[in-house]
Amino acid sequence: METILHQTFKDNRGSYTPVALNILDINWTQCSISVNDRAFTFRGLHYQTAPPQTKYVKVIKGLIVDIIVDLVTKEVEYAMVGENEAVFIPNTKAHGFLTLSDDTVVVYLVEGDYNPSSEHSLVWSDNEEVNQIIDSFVGNGKITISEKDQMGK
Repeated sequence: METILHQTFKDNRGSYTPVALNILDINWTQCSISVNDRAFTFRGLHYQTAPPQTKYVKVIKGLIVDIIVDLVTKEVEYAMVGENEAVFIPNTKAHGFLTLSDDTVVVYLVEGDYNPSSEHSLVWSDNEEVNQIIDSFVGNGKITISEKDQMGK
């Protein structure tokens, strides 16, 4: 998984990062924002089948470990993604992330309309490799995770 850098302009007010909507020559359907109050918040591993969704995940504030699982080969990849960085998630992969800092903000560009009847989750703890990745960052800490993501679908 390759991270993509974004130019960010910082000054005494904070920062400004322009994100072009023609990134990777994809017609993005929606922009989603994920605000995470605590470190060790886990979201994922999500994917959708009808239509499948391609994602472009950009960290606005904080630091995450972004994890993808190939839906065919089950190969796992991960990358640390911080401010000014983004990752591309093909629609053939399940996607999730673990926040490593409080008050982490992540923005997604998504290609493919949301369809709740075709959304799915892989349970992170059912995959030994994903489990090891998360444990290596969390240690004895407590993960914040939704009931839906704990159970899978």
